[in-house]
Amino acid sequence: MKFPLFRLLKLGNGIKQEECFMPYLIVAVVVVIFIAVVFIVAGKDSKERIDMVSKLTEEQRNILMSTEVNFVEKNAWVQKAMVAKMKEKGNKIDIRLLWFNEVLQNNEYNKITIADVAITKSEQEEHNVKEGDFVKFYFAPEKSIGRTKIIWE
Repeated sequence: MKFPLFRLLKLGNGIKQEECFMPYLIVAVVVVIFIAVVFIVAGKDSKERIDMVSKLTEEQRNILMSTEVNFVEKNAWVQKAMVAKMKEKGNKIDIRLLWFNEVLQNNEYNKITIADVAITKSEQEEHNVKEGDFVKFYFAPEKSIGRTKIIWE
């Protein structure tokens, strides 16, 4: 008895050759799993963004929405953002910033959205950064390294 994912093909002169569908099945399963993971992560970030934005005061919301965007390079700019969440990881601190997107033409255009940045503990202590503070941040979405960073004044 043959494995059900094999099929016999009839070629010319009565020759038969087995065709295996297993590689196609494996690729399909991997693609489905990848798509599911992307949707789960995107949904989690979206839920977290909605939660963070809902906790903003009217004053914080107005500050973010009225912030000025200053382009410093072709596709990079500096603008004001708010420290929404801080999480210590060893000698670094991961920060989730809330900022108003009036530049990137995507599904979060003209909305308050999230950017991630990391700073050292010494930077945090030196500048006394805490949740709820407003900071200037550099954003270059097309860069893979150094695309977001806080600009200290």
